[in-house]
Amino acid sequence: MRRTVSFFWFVFFSLSLFVTGVDQAKGQAGVTLMEWEQRTLNFMLDRSHNYGGTLYNRGLFRENINLMSPEHEIDLLTYRYTMADDYDWFMADQAYRASTGSLNATDFFVENRIKFNYSFNENHKFLVDGIHEEKLRADRFLFRLGYEYSLHQDHTIGAEHTLTSSKSDLDLTLFYRYGDFETGMFQAGVTYLDWGANVVQDLAAGSANQWNDRYKTTYQYTRRPLLFNVKLISPTFKNFRAELLAGIQTFSEREVNSTEIENYDYRDEEWAHYVGALVQYFHPIGVAGFTYQRKFSKLRRQPLPGSDFENDFFTRQHSDSGGFFVTGNYRKFSLEQWMWLERIVDQLQGEAVPDDISPDYLENVRRPFDFEEYRLKMKSRLLYGSSDQGIQLGLEFHADYRYLQGEEDPSTGIRDYTFRRVYPIVRERNDRITFSIGYRINPNVYLLAGVSYDVDGDKESGIGWPRQDTTRFDGGFGRLSVEW
Repeated sequence: MRRTVSFFWFVFFSLSLFVTGVDQAKGQAGVTLMEWEQRTLNFMLDRSHNYGGTLYNRGLFRENINLMSPEHEIDLLTYRYTMADDYDWFMADQAYRASTGSLNATDFFVENRIKFNYSFNENHKFLVDGIHEEKLRADRFLFRLGYEYSLHQDHTIGAEHTLTSSKSDLDLTLFYRYGDFETGMFQAGVTYLDWGANVVQDLAAGSANQWNDRYKTTYQYTRRPLLFNVKLISPTFKNFRAELLAGIQTFSEREVNSTEIENYDYRDEEWAHYVGALVQYFHPIGVAGFTYQRKFSKLRRQPLPGSDFENDFFTRQHSDSGGFFVTGNYRKFSLEQWMWLERIVDQLQGEAVPDDISPDYLENVRRPFDFEEYRLKMKSRLLYGSSDQGIQLGLEFHADYRYLQGEEDPSTGIRDYTFRRVYPIVRERNDRITFSIGYRINPNVYLLAGVSYDVDGDKESGIGWPRQDTTRFDGGFGRLSVEW
């Protein structure tokens, strides 16, 4: 690992010296956290299509699930667009982009995004924003349909509604905005989450009978959740630009009832929030900046009075990430360097935690845990090619290093062994070199394919045991981006 890190720093500083030593460079666009925020919001807006559905027992953002391989996070780091690509996405009125890559022997990561903004005149605008994603944490096809009305100059009000297959999972958002994304803005909104859920679930409960077992579990909100969020994006001032994005899902309560088992009812209490902040500096030769990202969710589940429901627990998950980035272009060369240091906490505690979380090949027992780790993620990218037309070649380095904070198990010597018996998906070292080739048909149409070489060789299993076999092929991926 030390050799890998030393190699990374050598490449990073060499490329930085190259970029900062040039005399001419292209102007830089920018970086944004807006797409990160939207991915976070999707877990709140479309909870029925998150892994495990609305009544999942392990937190809103699905930080750990056993469908993942130990390389899941480095896969996403490799396959997804960067926050610099996201800036171009938010600057476009009409665009489509796709990314896909191998997650395991049988599954692809798939993410399709499309947006379409149509202005009837200077005051009225219709917006369509759609996402299709299959990525283990979620399997969703979600559209957001919006309308904006310009009150006066930079003042805008609007409404947005989700469109998805679950009738219980429809959300209405109202917002006010001053300014716009390009020149700086303030936006505040409130979302009425699952506004029709109680009516729909009441109909489902009334339809459940011995000939119709579709509605085995129904629920009613006794305290409905709201989502408040704000976006504050500064104008560019003396080459600096900043973003602050925040949202809070208010405390909610729901009572869950079984239509199959008598007296097997429980109560869920849930709340969540997120914060994202970014500051960046624009220079003729590139952009540099810092990011901060936080996600928090907590679920408390307990039997209703007199119920025979067995579980009584709470689960709490939060992550804090500080990042640094630098990008630059010179003629046909472009460089991107990204780095994040994260602290992740995943807790499952209570009188009776679930006993069915571990994989099928491990025994079903109740395993409470209090897991904490630090994580270092890196992405270095060097590209060569025209931004107008032609072939583009790329060389990238990706890393995901995990520093577990728990005690070593006295019988096995494995750190955080209790947690890894529940989630045997923790590998402490993942790093790879990625090769890509792309073709830009014109400035608005670009496609790319890539493969990765596994540097670490997968010498550790997800539960912590050493592996004798090593693998070097680390999966392939592709992207397509179109604007019009």
